[in-house]
Amino acid sequence: MNGHSINSAQIRRGALFLINIGAPVVVGVLRREPNAALLGAVVGMLLAFADNDKALPGRLRLLVFDAGAIALGGVLGWLCRDSAVALWAVFVAITLSVGMAARGGREPLLAGRHCAMAFTVAAAVPGFPVYQFWYLLGVFGLNAASRAIDHLVTGPLPLQPSVPLQMPAASGGWLRFALAFSGAAVAAMWIGKTLDPVHTIWVVVTTLVVMQADARASYRRIVERVAGTFAGVIAARLITMLFHSAAVICVVILIVAPFIPHHLARRYWLHTALIALMVMLAYDLTLLGSHAITNLLTERLEDVLLGCAIALVGTAAAFPREAAAELNALVDDK
Repeated sequence: MNGHSINSAQIRRGALFLINIGAPVVVGVLRREPNAALLGAVVGMLLAFADNDKALPGRLRLLVFDAGAIALGGVLGWLCRDSAVALWAVFVAITLSVGMAARGGREPLLAGRHCAMAFTVAAAVPGFPVYQFWYLLGVFGLNAASRAIDHLVTGPLPLQPSVPLQMPAASGGWLRFALAFSGAAVAAMWIGKTLDPVHTIWVVVTTLVVMQADARASYRRIVERVAGTFAGVIAARLITMLFHSAAVICVVILIVAPFIPHHLARRYWLHTALIALMVMLAYDLTLLGSHAITNLLTERLEDVLLGCAIALVGTAAAFPREAAAELNALVDDK
């Protein structure tokens, strides 16, 4: 692949993220529904990640698969929210499945993680107004339409280069990883629930995202997620101190959105920083005119630190032999 094709793919991918994150934010602000704008931006981003380099039916199939996983997780979370036994049983089953899904490659792991995230959010939020459901349908339709137009105009979208992972070599290794992954997620859920629902969402999501089926990759993600979240929170704090206009916040989100997908493999800290900045600014739209955003930024940084600490313990449990060696190698590299 030459430089021109790489640049073209980056532009196309950035445009898709801009459309699928930016549109619900703008619509939500114009309609004075900032909570729906936040929800639409986050779900639009998740669905935009669920893309591949196949023909259009394959790209749309993955979109439907991921949207179905998010819907399933959300429905299960909502149904289990008032029953502790059902909530813990279903969450354990989901996270065990996600841990084993990593064996099947990127696509089942992606959808599985999104299912677990949706379950966590639906089980934690106090309510779900009906009008927000239309935003979810809208971002799904927008992803499908923008993806179809992109493919019809320019063809398949090349995948971003990724760093190969050193996966567990045997079934026993995969089972150990799945158990450690689920255990870490359950610990994150339990600790978060002792704090409050919003803490639960951020702690659990952090743990789900940084734990990889590769000790070295997990340690790198943990370190870089902390650094990236810190950078994103600082940037969000500066912007919210300087500007108190929904229009300005929307413009900044639109500027950030197209850059989110390009740094996942090589500069995970920057990838994390951009997502944190985008989400924090979308949160600010829901709190515009109040001083609550200051405490919120500090709390989110604490949640990420806690989620990363839990993931660190989970990674050591998943890879007991490699843990010390890989951590020492990471320190030497730094």
